[in-house]
Amino acid sequence: MQFLEAKQALARKLDINYSDIANDGLWTDTDLGALIQFGVLKAWDYKPWPFTQAVKTATTLVGVDYYDHPQDLMAGSINFMQVGGKQYRKLSMPAYLQYFQRFPNGTDRIWAEQQSFIFINKNSYSQGVDTFDLYGKKLAPELSNTTDLLPFSPISDSEEHSGNEAIVQLAYAEALDSEKKKNPQAAELERKKAYFTLDLLWKPFADEISRQNQIGRPMFEVPSFFWRGYNPTGYPIGNFPFWDRP
Repeated sequence: MQFLEAKQALARKLDINYSDIANDGLWTDTDLGALIQFGVLKAWDYKPWPFTQAVKTATTLVGVDYYDHPQDLMAGSINFMQVGGKQYRKLSMPAYLQYFQRFPNGTDRIWAEQQSFIFINKNSYSQGVDTFDLYGKKLAPELSNTTDLLPFSPISDSEEHSGNEAIVQLAYAEALDSEKKKNPQAAELERKKAYFTLDLLWKPFADEISRQNQIGRPMFEVPSFFWRGYNPTGYPIGNFPFWDRP
């Protein structure tokens, strides 16, 4: 479905003659476009759809403690990182800082993020040589041209998922909820229909994700209860370096 087709579909729901929208006393073409864009954002953020995922690659720098978050990836969406082809473990920012208080020269493969910055342990990779890969969620596309494809037509206009119809439904719900229509009851009904459609669409994706097995992943993951090298008693204790997995 193209942007123009989506606006035309929304116009039909609103009982508008789209070909004569310039003379409509209530809605403009800009209004319809904004409503469709609203639906795109809601549907895009609802689930981690495969077509929303992206990988960003960059080369590490020398002597750098942190990097700018990629502007085209959603903040907080990075769920996997590897540097020099090796997986890194994500920590909370406080835990990341505590690690370096204990091990200033530690080489564990760890990273954290704070606001728009990504912190990677520079002691753990070849600075200026290794590349790092970030896996996260792209920002929703902004539709502007009449031929722009809606997200659930990721390849071509002739190939689409039912999610595009849900986008139109979400746009319609927002229109019904607006000051121009003031019909919140009907809006809620349309919104429920839209999310029901998206839930049905998501199910096969979710089923496939649940079937995927990661190499070497145990059924039950044992966390690291002790910091490596930290032994206040002096007696041998367990050591589970979870960030040192190959």
